[in-house]
Formats: sequence, structure tokens, C-alpha cells
Amino acid sequence: MLNGGEVVVETMLSRGVDQVYFVAGGTYVTILEALSRHQREIRAVPTRLEQSAVFAAEVWGAIQRRPACVFVSRAPGAANAALGVHTAMQASRPLVLFIANIPRAQKGREAFQEIDYLGMYGPIAKAVFDVASFDELANVTARALDLTVSGRPGPVVVALAKDILDGETGSPVIPKPAPPVIQGAEPSAVTTAAKMIEAADHPIILAGEIIAFEDAYAELQSLALATGAGVITAYRQQDVFPNDHEAYFGQLTLNRLPYQREAWNACDLVINIGCRLDSATSADYTLIRDDQKMIMAYPDASVFSQWQADVAMGANAKPAMTALTEALTNFTPPASRLAWRDTIHAQEVAFAEPGEISVQGDVDLARVISTFQRVVPSDSILSCDAGTFGRWLHRYYRCNTPSSSFGPVSGAMGYGVPGAIGAACADPKRRTFAWVGDGGFLMTGQEAATIVQEQLPVIIIVCDNAGWGSILVGQQKRFKDWDFGTRLVSPDFAKLADGYGMASFTVDKTSDFEDALRSAMDHQSPALIHLKLDLRDVSPYAGSAR
Repeated sequence: MLNGGEVVVETMLSRGVDQVYFVAGGTYVTILEALSRHQREIRAVPTRLEQSAVFAAEVWGAIQRRPACVFVSRAPGAANAALGVHTAMQASRPLVLFIANIPRAQKGREAFQEIDYLGMYGPIAKAVFDVASFDELANVTARALDLTVSGRPGPVVVALAKDILDGETGSPVIPKPAPPVIQGAEPSAVTTAAKMIEAADHPIILAGEIIAFEDAYAELQSLALATGAGVITAYRQQDVFPNDHEAYFGQLTLNRLPYQREAWNACDLVINIGCRLDSATSADYTLIRDDQKMIMAYPDASVFSQWQADVAMGANAKPAMTALTEALTNFTPPASRLAWRDTIHAQEVAFAEPGEISVQGDVDLARVISTFQRVVPSDSILSCDAGTFGRWLHRYYRCNTPSSSFGPVSGAMGYGVPGAIGAACADPKRRTFAWVGDGGFLMTGQEAATIVQEQLPVIIIVCDNAGWGSILVGQQKRFKDWDFGTRLVSPDFAKLADGYGMASFTVDKTSDFEDALRSAMDHQSPALIHLKLDLRDVSPYAGSAR
């Protein structure tokens, strides 16, 4: 006979779940007890904040391409987790969030820590389930785990009443895992799309998040070769295509770069593979012109209602690209197309070379990133927080290994450190670095305690300019020399790291960074590098603050 907590854990084991992130709560002690008996099969990582637990699970799921599970307790924990769920949905990442709720008899009575989870999570999650009885516990848990990886992946939320978890026992039958459904492209759609590709002058492949989830990197490179098209990646998806590849046109960041505008102006056919064209990628839904044709392949048909594609293939990215490549077997890209592609790529390469931007402080972040690229292993994993420092990484860091760069597609700050936890747990053989600003670190930097406790050799690089840089620049552009609430006082981050039991290094000038980085890597244990930046050097795109 199993109690409710044991049913949940046994169902997780039936789906191969071996990673859990949580903040302990009194409403799910039966789950914690069951997890304690399965520590060889499931690693349970106790974070300090529920938001952090979901961020970590999101990155873990992205690398492993399967779900991790997150456990939180009632309204405070659920509310803290909401930002992570929203971020995971925006990024199409699989995970299941279990919320241990109040007893069923107390629902609808403004009970202590009661909240409407459907109302909270319905708009931001793939699905929300509220388990009504012990008898359906295994079925709902199994359905949630199967659903999170089907079609477009995304977070699924399951509310579990406390009395179901620890008030009943039984011997439920755990459903067998649902077989994965692979959607192929319709042959007629492939034929039409191939003819459009052959007829185009300047086609561009737009590569999105589904490429990574389906491990379709090789298929994307084959399609790029077959078409002779340039490849632009969606926002924060720069690692789905080798940045040194001759077809690479960069990623679509929040800043539209001159050579990208030139390429897009010339583009007459968009081959959209696995990209839902969110507002960041599409420049607030202005990216696609009326005179541009578009081929779109995506495993969730609801995306097509937002865009009018000339050819819409409700298909997985991998089989769609394979079919298109095969259809182009006898096609040779014209020399004019390849010459145009090579010209744009050369501009992208030149743009990523440090030296163009003159900094006013003693730390040149462009040259720091260039040094970082040269020193760290090529397959290193970067968890990059939101913040203006990230724009320097987007410009100067080259991703040539799949699943090597992660950041909050939603733009949420506080992602970098917890994301590094998920990365280090998902692939411990690769070096993991958390790039984070001073503001982001002060939101979730307490997870350094988790890093130390779990003995994860993560290196945190705090880019400290003592301010909300992009907002300050925006204030000064709008109101001349005025700014308010955007200049901050930073602590001594190296001393904070010491308090957590991490090795620490402070960098005041560019030339000191390499020694600090090599020393941090030699420790083979958690470390932090405090980069002291000048607030005037805000962004390689947006100009300087005053």
C-alpha cells in the first residue's frame, strides 16, 4: 500500500525522472520521505527560493531534453515559483511543478495560504491540473509528465491537496508512458516549400527553440548547406547553430544590428523552423513584411494563428528539415545567393571582434569576454542572467557547441545563478559559468549556498556596474541628464562569496581578468569573480550613460 507521496514518486520513476528541485514544505512531507528513500535514483536539490528551483529545472530540462520536477508548498511557494514557470513557457522548456495545497475541505474558504492555482497559472503554463482524489493521483501525475514533452514542450502545473498526499493509501496502477508522437511534414507542403526555396533570391532560415529540444542541430546544418541560405537564430537561441559557420547571421537580440537589417531588407523568403516568433525575436511583431514569403514548421498548430505563413507545416523540426533537405537533393544554390550569404556572415564576424567600442572604465568587457572565450573549454555552459552585461556576451561570445548558452527568454532577472545549478547537475562533465549582473545576483545570489552545499564547481562572474544600466540610459535619453532610482550601492561581492565558502577574486582592470579566471578554474570548486565595471560603459549597442 502506498500513500499519496509515494504514488507521486513512483509515477515519476516510471517516467525516468531522476532530478528534483524543491524548497521543503510541511504540506508534502510524504513526498520528501519517499524521495529520501530513492536518493540513488532521484537527485533532490534543495534551493533557497522557489523561483530558483524552477529556473534550475528549466535549464536542466533544456540540456537533458526531458523534464525535471519541482516541489513547492501552497500560496507563498507557488507565487514565488510563478516567474520561473512563465520563463519556462516562453522558452518552451519541459518541467512539472507540483504544488502541495491545503486540504480539500478548506478550499474556497480563504484558508491559510490558499490561492487559485488555475487563475494564477492558467495564462502562463502549458496546462494546470488539480488532483481531485487519491484514485486519480497516479493518472494525473503521469499525464502531466507525458504532456510536458509532447508537441511544443512547456511547464505543467499540478496541485496536490495535503489530505490526498498523506491521508489515504492504496495500490494504484501507474499508466504506461505515452509513446512520443513525431509529426512529419505533409509531402505536398514539402514539395511546395522546396520550389519556393529554389526560386528565392535571398532566403534566410530562422532557427528557434524547437531545434534544441529535438536535438536537430545536424539537420539544421544540412538544411543550411542544401539551401545556401543564411541562418539567424531566435532571441537567446544562438547555440542552436555554430556561430563560426559560414551561414551564420547572428541571433535576433533586442537590438537589430546594421548587417541584420541589411540582410532582412534583402530577404524574400523566411524559412522558419521551430520558432514561434515571440515579440523579442520579431521586434514586437514587425519582423515579417507583407511582401516576404514564409515557410513555417512548428509542432503546435496554435502558433500558426498568430502568423500567416505561405506554407504552414504542423510538424516537428527534425523530420521537417530532413524532408526539405531531401527534396532539394538535385538543387544547387546559385552563386549569387552564396556570395550574398558570405558577405553578410563576414559582417557578422567583424561585428564580434573586440576593439570597436571605446570604454571609459578600467575593465573592457569586450576584451574580458574575448579572454574568457580563449581560456575556457569550448564546450563550456553559460547561464546568462538578464541585464545590460548580457548584450556584451551576445555580441562577443561565440557559441559553437549545442546546449552551451542559456538565458531568460522572458527577460526575468535572477536567472543566472540558479540556471547554473541546473546546468551543472545536467552535465557535470562540462564547465559551468554563471554570468550575472549586480542586480540579478542580489535577487537570487543566495543560491551560492546551494552551489556550495551540492558541491557544484560553478564559477559565478558578477558584472558589477552598480546600477540598472539600460533603464538609466533610457531615462537620460528621454529626460536629458536626469535619472532616478537607477544608481545602486553594491556590496563587496568577493566578501559575500567568502561567507558562502567559495573562492573569490576581484578584478579592477582588464589585464587582471585572465589570472583570476585561471585561478578560479584551478580550484575545481565553487568560485566567484567580482568584475568592477564603470556604469558609463552600459552596452555595446545602446551607448553610454552619463
